[in-house]
Amino acid sequence: MQSKQQTLKNDIIRHMYYHGQLTIPQLRKLVNYTVPTLCKVMEDLLHQQVLVITGKAASSGGRCAYTYALNSSYACCVVVCVERFTMRIAIANLNNELITLVTTVKIGITTPNEMLKILQRNVRKIINDSKVNRKQIMGISIAIPGLTDKNSGINYNYFGNINRPVSEIFSKMFPYPVLVQHDMDAMTLAEHTMGLGKGVENMLYLYIGGTGIGMGMVLNGKLYLGLDGMVGEIGHIPIVDSNKQCHCGKTGCLETEISEAALVSRIMENIRGGANTMLSAYVENGSYLTLQHIMQALHNGDAFTINLFSQISEHLGKVITIMLHLLNPEMIILGGELTAAGQYLLFPIQQHMNRYALPQLLKNCKITTSSMGSNAPLLGNVAFMLEYTLNNDKFFGAGAK
Repeated sequence: MQSKQQTLKNDIIRHMYYHGQLTIPQLRKLVNYTVPTLCKVMEDLLHQQVLVITGKAASSGGRCAYTYALNSSYACCVVVCVERFTMRIAIANLNNELITLVTTVKIGITTPNEMLKILQRNVRKIINDSKVNRKQIMGISIAIPGLTDKNSGINYNYFGNINRPVSEIFSKMFPYPVLVQHDMDAMTLAEHTMGLGKGVENMLYLYIGGTGIGMGMVLNGKLYLGLDGMVGEIGHIPIVDSNKQCHCGKTGCLETEISEAALVSRIMENIRGGANTMLSAYVENGSYLTLQHIMQALHNGDAFTINLFSQISEHLGKVITIMLHLLNPEMIILGGELTAAGQYLLFPIQQHMNRYALPQLLKNCKITTSSMGSNAPLLGNVAFMLEYTLNNDKFFGAGAK
């Protein structure tokens, strides 16, 4: 059990992480301890070099208060994002800054055991190449897609045939704590702690990417994981009136319409049927049609592509409306590769939501696109690792480092 002093230290570290920098009077309002007690603990954290003084706050008539922040060089975290055909690895500090370049490793279609070897080899390499002090590493935090049961720890898509918790598998590979979380949870936590959703009590994050669609939820200020940690699988809501089979084995899933593969398939089918689109030139030249080509045609005003995005936006508008009616969020953030469509996607979604949603629910909900980019799951991993170390005295506790 943590002592009161350690609990206060952890609360201070947590607030510093989420707010960036604070004065003692500002902290006093957040942690509800007396100023003398706060000053004593802050002094200990400065001596421990967990905190640094960053300057003085603007005076409101009395003495200027010092501003404090986490010492970015005190600790770091190895962050990994596993994707369908690649794996991205970097090291991040307590200021949510990537202190190494992101290493992208192709994994292709490999066996689970081979993927583990690739992960182990490249994590070791990035640690060695970075020359960071090993004592500064809080642990390794891994975001992974697919269905992962948080109770059993088994990932059914990537490591299902191993039938062992993925965190247990990874932990035996490294001399550090290893956390594994769903990539949607990592992206949602990143948005909530450092993105447009910072401070928002009830928000939804929708990933609309080249590989499919998923959702993360923050309800009453907390990341919502559900019973087994498998919430937000909206890509498999049977909302599409078609017999197209999804990779999950079902038909009618939203994901059969909204993914790079689904868009390419639909475009190719229309081109073969004589559709008038500038994308025909890529096909005639023997080029493999990609999402990049589709986005280029969209922003060049290709009427066929604009109409295509209007159609998929109707499906999205219906699903988002369902979520709006169920959860009544104050913000919905859209992220992922398809958001590069900009207003060609967002404007028709809003139009369809105006058509389907109750105006009383819609009027107080802001719908926007993420500004975090592709590093969101990597940075969300840092927040997961920090919470783990604070809750378990694995790093910041007395004598833990």
